[in-house]
Amino acid sequence: MRWYTFAKGRPVALMTVLSVGCALFFFRYCYLNISNYISQSFQVSICDIDYINSAKSALEQDDPCILRIIREKFLFPPSQKKLHLYDPKNHNPSQGQTDVILDVLKDQKNGFFVECGALDGEILSNTLYMELDLEWQGVLIEGDPKNFKKVLEKNRRVWTVPACLSTSPFPKTVVFNQAFNLGRISQNETIDEKREESVRVQCFPFFSILSALDRTQIDYFSLDIEGDEFTVLKTIPWDRVDIKTLSMEIDHVREDRKTIRAYMEQKGYEIVAPYPEEGDKVGNDFIFKKRQ
Repeated sequence: MRWYTFAKGRPVALMTVLSVGCALFFFRYCYLNISNYISQSFQVSICDIDYINSAKSALEQDDPCILRIIREKFLFPPSQKKLHLYDPKNHNPSQGQTDVILDVLKDQKNGFFVECGALDGEILSNTLYMELDLEWQGVLIEGDPKNFKKVLEKNRRVWTVPACLSTSPFPKTVVFNQAFNLGRISQNETIDEKREESVRVQCFPFFSILSALDRTQIDYFSLDIEGDEFTVLKTIPWDRVDIKTLSMEIDHVREDRKTIRAYMEQKGYEIVAPYPEEGDKVGNDFIFKKRQ
């Protein structure tokens, strides 16, 4: 009798084990996958400007949502129209930075540049000659909406971005003081947002814009944003980019210049044209090249 009960109970126990196993299988491979799908779909559905600005440090600089926003709303393709310059004969309006960079790069052709701020795309441009005479590609970044409109009117054959570079490793909006070549991110938004010549502007991390372009190798990075240059440099994940040369304006930076040089040396760069310590003035810039 005991044997019969045991034998009869085995199928019941086996069915119980199988049921539990199926339930675990469903949870592991079905429920979790469905949950992940729903979660990802929800994230995609809220992928907008407000989301990436509010998420802040919760998002990586190359988060797909950030890249999607940049590509769809802030990345303008190279113009196919005829170039429209104020002075068509002057292909090199920089203050010497272009010459120093090209000396380092041995007049390299077909390179890639990033220039921020681009101003109007012509005046004091450090990259115009590279584009017109050496067939470089690149991207012009300009946060001032008035200036960016002028950039578009030039019909340059490079990518353009109507945004500022973020001083933090995440997207954000800032109050921007418009003043043509002296325009910059406000240092006191409470006061400046009431000024007539101020506007709220979207900013993206430098690496986010590079990632949206699918670029990590840059031959020349021109950085001139009236005071926040060093703060922007500190947002860059240097182990994920390869920037051969860069120039940064130092006239308005708040940090000590020795601190800037020490930081760049730590990141693997040596100075090419210092100013003003050695009296070698090239614009108002430090110019660096990556050590071999």
